[in-house]
Amino acid sequence: MGRLRTLLPNPEKAQPLPMRAVLSGITVRFGDLVAVNNVSLTIEPGEIHAVVGENGAGKTTLMNALFGLVQPEAGKILLDGNERHWASPQEAIAAGLGMVHQHFMLQDSMTVLENIVLTAEPVGRLGFVDFARARRLLTARAKAHGITLPLDRRVDSLSVGEKQVVEILKLLYRDSRLLILDEPTSVLTPREKERLFGVLKSFRDEGRAVVLITHKLDEVMESADRVSVMRGGHLVSSGPLSATSREEIARQIVGGGLPAPRQRTARVAGDTVLSVERLEVAGRGRTVGPLSFSVRAGEIVGIAGVSGNGQAELIAALTGLRRPLSGSISLLGRPIEALDVEARRRAGMSYIPEDRQRVGLALAASISENANAGRDDRTAFTRGAFLDRKAMARFARMLIERYRIRAAGPSVPAATLSGGNKQKLVVGRELERGTPLIIAENPTWGVDIGAIDFIHGELLRLRGEGHALLLVSSELDEILALSDRILVMFDGRFAGEVSGAEADPERIGSMMTSGAAELLPEVA
Repeated sequence: MGRLRTLLPNPEKAQPLPMRAVLSGITVRFGDLVAVNNVSLTIEPGEIHAVVGENGAGKTTLMNALFGLVQPEAGKILLDGNERHWASPQEAIAAGLGMVHQHFMLQDSMTVLENIVLTAEPVGRLGFVDFARARRLLTARAKAHGITLPLDRRVDSLSVGEKQVVEILKLLYRDSRLLILDEPTSVLTPREKERLFGVLKSFRDEGRAVVLITHKLDEVMESADRVSVMRGGHLVSSGPLSATSREEIARQIVGGGLPAPRQRTARVAGDTVLSVERLEVAGRGRTVGPLSFSVRAGEIVGIAGVSGNGQAELIAALTGLRRPLSGSISLLGRPIEALDVEARRRAGMSYIPEDRQRVGLALAASISENANAGRDDRTAFTRGAFLDRKAMARFARMLIERYRIRAAGPSVPAATLSGGNKQKLVVGRELERGTPLIIAENPTWGVDIGAIDFIHGELLRLRGEGHALLLVSSELDEILALSDRILVMFDGRFAGEVSGAEADPERIGSMMTSGAAELLPEVA
């Protein structure tokens, strides 16, 4: 710990601003896969620099090289004109760089303050951590940027948006001069996104450099000063945002024309597939429910709501990850509330989880092993008591091709995939099961424009074939585009239900933030 602490910056000693970073001819290879191919990029101080591209385009890998998480095969990194070589991210942090990863690096059992000062603790005269000094320093810096968060709360009690604030505060505590944020708004509410970009703009205005890795072009157009587009490991373009357009950026990302918007055709729903009656689930400091609803064959039911209003507890109870306090759940007329996760899947349920890292994938296992996990047709990939590795690899290669998963091959660990490609692997595996009921939590989290269009198309195709789909998404546009009916959650209950054909953002948004059930018919 002593060696690590000596590498990190002294939080109480402000570092000089600004910082200019130049990446020159960076190449990164993972086995046979060239993730970044001879890329040169300049990051200027006092700017928000958006780096965009498809999943696997090399965006995160390039920034990981800048931050010391991966070692480039070729190229140079220069900070303020001086060439730098990182043996570890700690050396990059000591030089004034900071990175917020797509999947947060926090200790859930510790408080906000303990997480922030971890490995950079101020030590008092007797050798103990001086938390009072750290609190004073952090409070002053946070106040300067309009950030507020109780420092004594445990991280496991925070919402996703609040956890991201903790990551931002870690960078502020260390006085990072160049900040890298990887897909920072993937699961944030509109209000949380607005607050985040307000903070990032305040960082920019005081001379810090901000790199924003994102797939969301609306956010790029609203907040970025400069935009760089990557495709297939190459840098396609880089320049001021004012010199391009949303349409041109999108064309450069996909390498051609944009897909036409998906149209949801009207259809009559069939028999009830999922029925939930007066379900109650234990939540954080409250009981979620009672909740009653149904999903029928050939329809998509969307659940909208600000994160933390009970959606996660509801889905956990439906999928068997959490035992309900009371109420009933029926799948195809069969009670399933007493069944475990595997039994519910055998009964006809597929599940695309929000947390692909911890719930959706076994990261140390191969892509092939993950692709075949939970398949019902075991005879297709077994020979007696043994696994048929060739059959498993054939299925994995089909998923890789069909869902455009950028990977070195079926045998590589799932951990080697980018975030968006991990998501496509989970989505493909679950949709290809073809079960009567599909539960999808943020199915397009962190995926690119083309993949979003493809996944939406697959969900609508399955709807058309008579499958029942329950969609939970933090993207209101996604809910509006796909849902036949929309249920809105507020404070652990349903605020109301509205037909997808009659829904609009203002109406749904009002219910999401105030529980204005009087605007919509009450849900039984």
